[in-house]
Amino acid sequence: MNTGTTSPAEAPALTADRTVHRRLVHKRAVEQVLTTAVAESGGRLLGTAQLPRLHRHYNDTRAPYHDLLLVGEAARQTVEAIVHELLHVPLDRRFVLGDLGIAFTTLEAVRTGPEPADLLVELDIDRLRRRRDGSVRSLRGAATCRIGGRDAARFTGTLLFLEGDSYDDLRAGSSGPRAPGTGEAPPRCEPSAVGRTDPRNVVIGGLRTEHPEAGGEPGETVADIVADPQDPVFYDHALDHLPGMLLMEAARQTALAARARTRAVPAGALLATGCRARFLAFAEQSAPARCRARPLENTGTETFAVTVEQRGEAVAELEITVEAVPEADHPGRAARAPTPTAPPRSAR
Repeated sequence: MNTGTTSPAEAPALTADRTVHRRLVHKRAVEQVLTTAVAESGGRLLGTAQLPRLHRHYNDTRAPYHDLLLVGEAARQTVEAIVHELLHVPLDRRFVLGDLGIAFTTLEAVRTGPEPADLLVELDIDRLRRRRDGSVRSLRGAATCRIGGRDAARFTGTLLFLEGDSYDDLRAGSSGPRAPGTGEAPPRCEPSAVGRTDPRNVVIGGLRTEHPEAGGEPGETVADIVADPQDPVFYDHALDHLPGMLLMEAARQTALAARARTRAVPAGALLATGCRARFLAFAEQSAPARCRARPLENTGTETFAVTVEQRGEAVAELEITVEAVPEADHPGRAARAPTPTAPPRSAR
């Protein structure tokens, strides 16, 4: 893999002046498009995206860093655009995720600043399979994500590209899409429990601890997934299953809540720095789904194994790495305004 420090400015074929066509990143709302350009240069597959500083969902945090899953979403969109534009996968193909991962490599590189951050994504393909007609059937790859010429994150994933009939056969017998506003979602937990401030950005509820272990140690942290078909972030368009990014967000929030509970620290003082997901089956819209989180031992980090369950079966397995926000950036250390004093008599 190329480990240089190529920046968007050093890739003249790329521009951040406008976003790519929404169809290239499988979006209906232009406001949800993050990718700005893709190009092939000297055999390198490159793309750029711009990270918003005022995103309703992803910027709902007091930590001075770009959100892990925002970087993951930007990388995912850019890889999809690369696949369509540079690998010539037709726009009518259905993308099926096998696994997805995003991890910060340099925390300081994802610090937010006074200017928008342009993300350079360079995709290396580890494995590519084609059909007999030469069209791409699947790929596995890894992408280096850079901001300002510095390595910021690493993105990995496995994608399968299906024609409409093949996808329909795969999904035969599923419950299909749920109409907006139907179904009864569990109540959301308090935003502060998962490091959020806006209740709309909470995607889990019913936080609880199950199966306490011997010696008084806490057991698994369990939470119900709150799927809102009217949410513009995760349900930009109608789906016949729970979206993978929603499952990743629910797992992340469950892991943050678990760490906050076991360490007796506020969730707002914690930061997810890594997420790896393996999707085992489609999570259906018609049945409740829940997350089970437990800490992994001997990893050298605060990593949680999170299983997404539905109807008693695992549909996804994730690992979420959680770290404390550096002390200097802790929300509670923000400078306080001086206490007002009474004005002198001459000013009254």
